[in-house]
Amino acid sequence: MTVAILRAARQRIEDSCLARGILYPWWVPVIGHLAQVACLVLALGQRDALWPLDPLVLTVPLVLAAPVAQMGYRVVLPWWLDALGALVATAWLLSVVPTYDTFGPVDAAPAILAFVVAEATARDGVRPGLVVATISYAMLGLTWLGPGIVGFPVYAIELEVGFVVGAMLLWQMRALLAEREAREATWQRATTAERERIAREIHDLVAHSLSVTLLHITGARHALSDVASGEASADDAVGEADAALADAEQVGRRAMADIRRTVSAMADGAATRQSLPGAGDIAALVRELDQAGLRVEYDERGDLSQLADATGLGLYRIAQESLANVAKHAPGSIAQVSLSVGRGSARLLVRNPLGGPAGGPHGRRADGLGSGLAGMHARAAQLGATIRAGEVGDDWLVDVRLGQRSLELPCGHSIPGLGRLPGAAATGAAT
Repeated sequence: MTVAILRAARQRIEDSCLARGILYPWWVPVIGHLAQVACLVLALGQRDALWPLDPLVLTVPLVLAAPVAQMGYRVVLPWWLDALGALVATAWLLSVVPTYDTFGPVDAAPAILAFVVAEATARDGVRPGLVVATISYAMLGLTWLGPGIVGFPVYAIELEVGFVVGAMLLWQMRALLAEREAREATWQRATTAERERIAREIHDLVAHSLSVTLLHITGARHALSDVASGEASADDAVGEADAALADAEQVGRRAMADIRRTVSAMADGAATRQSLPGAGDIAALVRELDQAGLRVEYDERGDLSQLADATGLGLYRIAQESLANVAKHAPGSIAQVSLSVGRGSARLLVRNPLGGPAGGPHGRRADGLGSGLAGMHARAAQLGATIRAGEVGDDWLVDVRLGQRSLELPCGHSIPGLGRLPGAAATGAAT
């Protein structure tokens, strides 16, 4: 029971600090208030007010009112009202001359002011701290001129030390808050970047699989249409449609397996290492789309195995997205894909006649929901490559170029290559 009460009190104290926008641990305000009470008891003893009881004992509830209200009942008081009780109590004590023979020549009452100044500065800011410090100095000056006080310079230094300590705590807490905010912002940026990366991977996988599946379904539909028009026999058309639908089913099942594996890896971590596609797999990608009914011409030059894995994956994904958009917007056109690796450079070109709505097959959707072009630009930026995607004459062109820095291997060696892609001069306007 006692432990639960203490935990509840600790939570109330920290909630009171959070209500003011500060993150001090619970023991910081507790030590400050206990120090004020200790100085208050010493000051009452110096004035022989503890026994028999004297009206000066009423200074105790004045000092305790604000901390009890804030820590016990979670009442947020303005800074001036929080300091008012302690200032009034100290002024009352200073109006009575202590008996220095009892506790020595130093009065404990001004020490209360030092803790009040430190608390106001550390909790509410420099300006409130300066206001409380000014009022405290005025009280000491009036006491020195009135009832008299011994050791005025010492008490003045106490107030200065209280302000400096409070300011140090304040700036330390502000630096801690700024660091936490910076870390939170960094974490948010990293989370957003990772989500965008995952979204691009899933988008590329789903878009490619759906494009191939739709091509197979279109082939099956055309085969059945040929039967209705009398251009093909029923047996041939059914066989062709069955083969196309079987291929579509196979692609769909493979896509579902890939999606499950990707989601499982994100949720639980990859149990086994899965090989990712690279530049050398672009030929297989072209063959798959060609078998599905999209006419694609592919030209490959250079030693693709020398490309870094990350570079090859980025080029593969860009080619995959480009061909998926061709299959979506211009399925009847002939796409041309060229990949060349030269000495210290590489270039990927995907070209097809314009088809579909204005803006080309790789443009953003009119409703702003398209993400293919943004994904390609993001991948090119990750590779340190330049990309141009847009209309060139009557064609839509995706042109990706990588320089030597983009092609550097982890060991630091540049990639050797062969020649230059033919036709580069003809497409130079697209860069």
